Amino acid sequence: MKRIHTLRGRLTAIAFVVALVAITVLTVAFNLLLARSLDHDANHRLRTQAAAATTTVVERNGRLTLRESPDDAALDRQVWVYDGRRAIERPAAPASVQRAADALVGHTREFRDLPGRELRLYAAPVSAGGRRVGTVVAGESLAAYDRTTDLALVGSLAFGALLLAAVLALTSLLIGRALGRVRDLTRSAAEWSRHDDPRRFGSAPQPDELGELASTLDSMMDRVASSLRHEQRLSAELSHELRTPLARIIAEVELLERRERSPQARADAYAAIARSAEQMSEILETLMAAARADAGLGAGRSELAPTLQSLRRRWEESAGPVALELDAGDSRLVAGVDREVVERILSPLLENGRRHARSRVRIDARSTDGRLIVTVADDGPGIPDDARERIFEPGVRLEADSAACGGAGLGLSLARRLARAAGGDVTAQPATRGALVRVDLPG
Repeated sequence: MKRIHTLRGRLTAIAFVVALVAITVLTVAFNLLLARSLDHDANHRLRTQAAAATTTVVERNGRLTLRESPDDAALDRQVWVYDGRRAIERPAAPASVQRAADALVGHTREFRDLPGRELRLYAAPVSAGGRRVGTVVAGESLAAYDRTTDLALVGSLAFGALLLAAVLALTSLLIGRALGRVRDLTRSAAEWSRHDDPRRFGSAPQPDELGELASTLDSMMDRVASSLRHEQRLSAELSHELRTPLARIIAEVELLERRERSPQARADAYAAIARSAEQMSEILETLMAAARADAGLGAGRSELAPTLQSLRRRWEESAGPVALELDAGDSRLVAGVDREVVERILSPLLENGRRHARSRVRIDARSTDGRLIVTVADDGPGIPDDARERIFEPGVRLEADSAACGGAGLGLSLARRLARAAGGDVTAQPATRGALVRVDLPG
C-alpha cells in the first residue's frame, strides 16, 4: 500500500480503518448473538417436544405403553420412545439417525448434533414410581436455523460493506470540503501577501475552527504587511534623509576638484565635508536604533542623570553663545529604554534649540504615573500653533528660519520616530515664550 502523503488521504484512511474495525466487531457480535439465540430456541423446542412426548407414556404391568391422543401424529414424526433399551415408538428415519437415537438411550438431558444431517437429538428420561423406566429421544431439524444464520451473515456482511462504503465516501467528501476551505484560505493568504492586498478573512462568515484559523492568518498577514511597510519606510527614510548631506559632500568635492581655492577656503570645505559625514553617521545610527527599537531589541533601562550629563559635556565642548540649563529633578530617574536611545532622542532636540534660542536652552525631567517626562525649552521665536505637527515631518523647516538654521529638517522627525519605536512620543507644546518640546518615555 502506497504511502499516503495528503492530510485528506490520511484522515480518510484513519476513518476507514476505524469504521472497518467497528463494523467488523458489530457484525461478528450480531451473528454470534443470533446463532446463540437460535441455538437456545432449538434446544427449547427439543425440551418442549420431549416433555410433551413423555406425557403420553404410561406404565402398565411393569411395561411402558403409549397413550394415543389426537396430537400424537405431530409428536411421533421426530420422537423415539424406549422401554429400557427396547424401542416402543420409532419414526421413519435413515439408519444413521436410528443408530444415533439408540445411542442416547439411558442418557439424561443430553443434546447431540448429527453431522451432515442438520439434525439435533435430545434425550429425556421417563420415570415411574421414582425410578427411571425408559427414555424419550426428540429430534429437531436445524435446516431452518442454519438457513437463518446464513442469510443473517450474508445480509450483515452486505450491510457492513454498504455502510463502510458510505462512511468512506461521506468522510472523504466532508474532509475534502473542510480542507478545501483551508486550501482556499492558504492560497488567498499567499496571493494577498504577495501583492500586499489589504483584504482579510475576518469579514467572511466561517465555522468556529476555520474562523480561528482565519483570524490567525489575518494577524500573521498584518504582521508581515507591517514588517514590509517598516522596511520600505526605513529604506525611504534612509534615501531621503541622507540625500542632503551626501549632496553637500559631492558639491564640496566637485568644487575642490574644479578650481584652485585658498587654504582657508579649502579648510572650510573640508570642515563642511566632515560635518556632512558626521551628520550622515548620526542619521544612520539613529535610524538603526529606531529599527532595533521597532524589533524589540532596544528595550532596556538606563539612569537619566548620566545621560543628561553626557549631553551637557558635548554641549559645552562646542563653543557658542547659548547656555544650557539642566534640572533633572530626582537624580534617581530611570528610563525604560537604553541610554543610546535616550541620547539620540534628545540630541536633535538640543541641536534644534541651539539653532533657534537667543540665549539659553533648558532641560527639565520628571517622573509622572510611571512615565519619564523630559522637556526641552528655548527662548527663541517659538513654534506657530499650526506648525506643531508639521515640524516633525521629514525635510520640513519653518520658512522664517530656514535661511538661518541651515539644517536639513531631519532632526525632529528622527527624534519622534525613535521615541515612538521605544514606546514613547515627542510632541510640541504650547508656550508663552519660545519653543517647548515634550519627550514622553517609558519609566
